[in-house]
Amino acid sequence: MQVQVNPTFFQSFGGINFIDADLRKLGVSSLITDALGHRSLIATYSYADVIKTIFYIHAIGGDVLDDVNTLKQQLKDHPELKICSADTIEYVSQELRQQSKKVTTDKGVVHTINEHEMFNKLLPKICRLAEVLTSTDGYTMDYDGHITENTKVDNACSYKKTEGYYPVVCSINKLPVYMQNRKANTPESYGQLSVISKAFEQCRAENITLHKFRADASCYEKQTILFMEAQPGLKYYVRAEMNVDLRIALEDERDWKPAMLNHKKVEVCYIEHQVFAEKMPRRIVAYRKKAKGQLCFENHGGYDYHAILTNDTDEEMSVIEFYNQRGCEGEHHFKELDNDFGWNKLPFDNIEMNTIYMYATIIAYLLFNICKAVYSAKVAFVKPQMRLKNFRLHFITLTAKWIKTARQWVLKIFTAQDYSPVFSP
Repeated sequence: MQVQVNPTFFQSFGGINFIDADLRKLGVSSLITDALGHRSLIATYSYADVIKTIFYIHAIGGDVLDDVNTLKQQLKDHPELKICSADTIEYVSQELRQQSKKVTTDKGVVHTINEHEMFNKLLPKICRLAEVLTSTDGYTMDYDGHITENTKVDNACSYKKTEGYYPVVCSINKLPVYMQNRKANTPESYGQLSVISKAFEQCRAENITLHKFRADASCYEKQTILFMEAQPGLKYYVRAEMNVDLRIALEDERDWKPAMLNHKKVEVCYIEHQVFAEKMPRRIVAYRKKAKGQLCFENHGGYDYHAILTNDTDEEMSVIEFYNQRGCEGEHHFKELDNDFGWNKLPFDNIEMNTIYMYATIIAYLLFNICKAVYSAKVAFVKPQMRLKNFRLHFITLTAKWIKTARQWVLKIFTAQDYSPVFSP
């Protein structure tokens, strides 16, 4: 193999140039500055510069803050792009950090909660700015929590016997619109009504209409259900806890109908059942399937039972299939945040600064989804369902070079792919 070395500099990740230009046109930096405020007059980088730097680090495949050095090297000829250092990201995280709220229960359990109000207000604003969420459509909000395992000095042990944090997120179409971070000993059911009500309030402030709400059994709680029922026109779907009374009611039910769910035979039904010791019965949609292996108390009678508390009067399979979609729409963004945007490698040693970093990566995740929506409508080699790695391979990895000619900067790209719809007026 013969090798010839050409010392001329070329960018390897030229797609970043298009992304940055479109984010400038969109006004993302101004929105971030309006929400988070201005830094010191002597500061070289704004909060928007720092958040975009974090986005671009992950966009080129970096997974630690020191990979910003590679990003700087790759984009050193850009005439406008400002890329900060890893130290600046740390300084900004210190500036924005909020004091954690600690609550001690009667049993002596200490719950540590950390969130940032301005970031939480910013998340739906970004979705509205880019019109990935509009004021004309009705949406489904999902509430879920996720254990991010880590070895930080201030972590805590979760119910799974792992150590880390336990953030909870309210999302719409896999787009996070509210986040609260906790230590892992605080379950997602703790204080969920406060989180949900704030998320609803901020969506209303941005004219985002919510028609449906889904959650697992963490929201199977009286005050949360009453809150849902007080929202005009809202349908809710909450996994019901399989207590003794509900199990007996389902075992006594005789009107079970055969159905197919995920290519498996099940039986479905609905009952009117009193929950939370209230007189007014509520609708329970349930399905059961034959239990396998040795039977236990929970599958008495030879069946595994699953139930959903809802005020939706549609037929049973419609309710069950819609609820089960939360596995894709209400949980999969955690996988992307973990593996693509650094939640599994948090950079700092305390929950306050790591929470700021998690907010920044959520914004990066939103910007990534905005870019996918824009470019998938223009070029065939970008698909809406792409993960970041695939998007990097097909769009970001591009040989490019900035040259100055006729007193203006021109981006020269070297590719057989047709990028013209991206930069054409």
